Amino acid sequence: MMNILNSCFASRFSRVALTCCKEKPPGAVSALPSGHKLIPCRTQIHKALPVKCSGKLQLSSGLTMWTQVRFQKECPRLHRDINFPNFDAYRKDDYLDVRRTNWGSGDGKPGYTYIVSVFGLIGATYGAKSVVTHFISYMSAAADVLALASIEVDLSKVAAGGTVSFKWRGKPLFVKNRTQSDIDSEANTPMSALRDPQTPEQRAPNSEWLIVIGICTHLGCVPIPNSGDWPGGFYCPCHGSHYDNIGRIRKGPAPLNLEIPPYKFISETLVLVG
Repeated sequence: MMNILNSCFASRFSRVALTCCKEKPPGAVSALPSGHKLIPCRTQIHKALPVKCSGKLQLSSGLTMWTQVRFQKECPRLHRDINFPNFDAYRKDDYLDVRRTNWGSGDGKPGYTYIVSVFGLIGATYGAKSVVTHFISYMSAAADVLALASIEVDLSKVAAGGTVSFKWRGKPLFVKNRTQSDIDSEANTPMSALRDPQTPEQRAPNSEWLIVIGICTHLGCVPIPNSGDWPGGFYCPCHGSHYDNIGRIRKGPAPLNLEIPPYKFISETLVLVG
């Protein structure tokens, strides 16, 4: 790169005057004009410029031109001037002399180190258990929600043939006291006439009582008890779905029967829902 600069750019953009020191008398060096400088002749400059000499060259230019001069007094140390880190202050006295230290020296541990490790593991396990328990309890249902997870229904308040609505888990719950005529009217219904076939025994183990969630299976409206085309059934006013008195869909757009929640009879007049 320096050869290119010396041969091309210096000759085009500066006034360069090269004077070999051998062409001047010895006393001429002190008579150089102001701004002139004598530099040692270098082989690279000789190759770049058509001047042959072995003495000194006089360079006079309006553009300063520099030539790199690299030299090394000694062999490079390759970063050996940086001190290697010494960890002798952290070593045990038995292992300071690396000439007498074998691989695996110091692997033997006293008994108290194992005791500390065991108790540390127990503490870490207990801490992890506490964190997991905290997050699980945080994501669980609140106390007020758990209180409504199950309700007790007093059946003595439901008149024969009537339906009473309760609130369970934020949903309406229908409890219907079926009369004997309601039971007989649905006992002989063929399964082929049902959209969602279910027998009365599957929907009401105790045939006298029907317990269903009062939400239409079409789009979630609340049906009206004891109305519709089937005596003692349910009618959804939103889109005209009709259910019989056992909660089976008989007419309209609803695809499924009314949902039956989990429940059990505690006594003859008390039932636990949920």
